[in-house]
Amino acid sequence: MLVDVEGRARRPWITWFTDCATNAITGVAVTPVHPSREPVLAALRSAVLREDPYGPFGGVPEKVRVDRGKDFLSRTVTAVFDLLDVTVEDLPATTPHLKGTVEGLNRAVEPMLLAALPCYARQPRSGKRASRPKDEVLLGFEDFTARLLDWTRWWNTKHSPAPLRGRTPLEAWQDDPTPLRDVAAADLRTFTLEDAGTRTLTTRGIRFRRRDYVGAWMTGQAGIREQGHGLNPELERFRRR
Repeated sequence: MLVDVEGRARRPWITWFTDCATNAITGVAVTPVHPSREPVLAALRSAVLREDPYGPFGGVPEKVRVDRGKDFLSRTVTAVFDLLDVTVEDLPATTPHLKGTVEGLNRAVEPMLLAALPCYARQPRSGKRASRPKDEVLLGFEDFTARLLDWTRWWNTKHSPAPLRGRTPLEAWQDDPTPLRDVAAADLRTFTLEDAGTRTLTTRGIRFRRRDYVGAWMTGQAGIREQGHGLNPELERFRRR
């Protein structure tokens, strides 16, 4: 489907992690551009953390299955999985049955959510050629993201996928006695960041590309020098001020 991103029609991309045992969506990231390592790491961060607003699903997984995507197999993402001591299983090409849980989720979100939204790409059109009506109004990117996250919460807490036999993913998660391995949120705060040199903290935070970046951890730290970081340039253009 198409959404409005700063006045331009773009196709949003969803990156998410699912738990094979409970069908829960544990982490998700939405981007207005083709996903790269940054949204993968953002989705992984939300999949691992269990504190508000991410929980109760989370914890460090023992194994992650990926389908040969370059974003999931990039050096940065691979290094993070190695740091967390997570086994990565790179599945052979054209084997969707080996990751049936997330494939089922991908098939479900289209008729259950996307098909009812404005500018659904596969909406039937009159005439010989499929085209968008000139007066069609696109959803804003933020609105689309909010609706997707609402649907994700519904899937996790209200929906009962067939494999769970009447239980919701939340109920299946709560019934599972498997011990969890957590990571502190502070240890994951730089997951989506890359080296951009050393910068000095001021009372306004850190200045980078004519924007000020602030965080609670900076309080009382003015004057110290911090290793700087910057987001992927393409994603940086869509970062809120």
